[in-house]
Amino acid sequence: MNKIFELKPWLFTFFAMPLFMAPLSTAGSSIAGALFVLLYLVSGYWRNWRLIGERPWFWPLIGIFALNLLGMLWTEDSSRGLEILGRTALLIFALAGATLPWDLRYFRRLVLWFLMGLALNAVVGLLQWLHFFPWRPMDPLLGPIGYANWIFLSMSLANALLWLAYDFRHQLVLPRMWNIALGAVFFIQLLSTGGRTGQLAFAVLFPIAVVMLYPGRWRLAAFGLAILAVAGLGLSPNVQHRLQEGMGDLKQYEAGNVSTSWGQRLVFWEGALRLADEHPVLGVGTGDYMREMDRLQKQHLVPQTPGVAYIDNPHNTYLAYLADLGAVGLLVLLWFLLAVFRESWRHRQQPAAWFKLCYLGIFLLGSLTDTLMWGHDNVFALALIAGIPAILPTSET
Repeated sequence: MNKIFELKPWLFTFFAMPLFMAPLSTAGSSIAGALFVLLYLVSGYWRNWRLIGERPWFWPLIGIFALNLLGMLWTEDSSRGLEILGRTALLIFALAGATLPWDLRYFRRLVLWFLMGLALNAVVGLLQWLHFFPWRPMDPLLGPIGYANWIFLSMSLANALLWLAYDFRHQLVLPRMWNIALGAVFFIQLLSTGGRTGQLAFAVLFPIAVVMLYPGRWRLAAFGLAILAVAGLGLSPNVQHRLQEGMGDLKQYEAGNVSTSWGQRLVFWEGALRLADEHPVLGVGTGDYMREMDRLQKQHLVPQTPGVAYIDNPHNTYLAYLADLGAVGLLVLLWFLLAVFRESWRHRQQPAAWFKLCYLGIFLLGSLTDTLMWGHDNVFALALIAGIPAILPTSET
């Protein structure tokens, strides 16, 4: 039997495994990625490198790699720069994914692993709520988040709910009853977590999604259900508390108190914009934002942030690239994200394109309040999802 054929199921399993492990263990997703690399090298699919050049995001991705590497030449913080280079290097998985022999069967497997990881983490969250995990007690401000990073979890839950809306209609991965059951579990967990990023993304994107998915006479009913879901999200005491907390943060910032979640973000953004004004074309260098923010605060050019030992990112992907790599870096980043978006949007009724589009929509919104391109789990997921073709054959070719 052909060796490549024997390796293929395992190869796709380990390609999908980081999505399964991300809510449970960052180390686990890294190990899964390393095992995929080993199998990939043995499989020989890297010989399909010509396929990479056919993807619209190839050249902007090369630009991202090149600019972050070149930015090391003028950075003063090489240690932090190397750390960011390590996160950026995860985008190599997009190149590997573009060379794999995808078909619908392996895409189903990837989505199923993604959903199972979230479901398992939801079980862990339930056990937290029942006080079965005393070594990882439930944070009363965040709810039963399991082992996940709460911001990444909220985004993943929103992504899963957008996919389940698609799968409820097409039943590509799960029967309708399973879609309903998982949707209920994920929605309840989204209500109870403190992740405003995912909650906002769900509120914005879910009504749009159902209008796109359900045409004709079903559209009005589907849109009504979507609005009820968003209203239910807004009526959650946890969500209301987090929204009131955010409004309170902004009022305190206006009064001169920056020692709040949103107050600190506004300071981080102000610093990034000031650095971009000082170095508009190529920025301060890869990873130099942290050192330069320290300088700005010492010179009293931006407010002090008591209680924050160091500011390692501006909590905004776009401002991070603008500050570190200037207008050139920001334009290349937007070029890459737009290329992935256009590839997905063009074939948005196809299952793989829909899955990619859902994640990218959440990533674009989430990048307004967090530096997702410097986050391990977020950039890893972006790389894997970018690597999936928008159109898949129904059977192996």
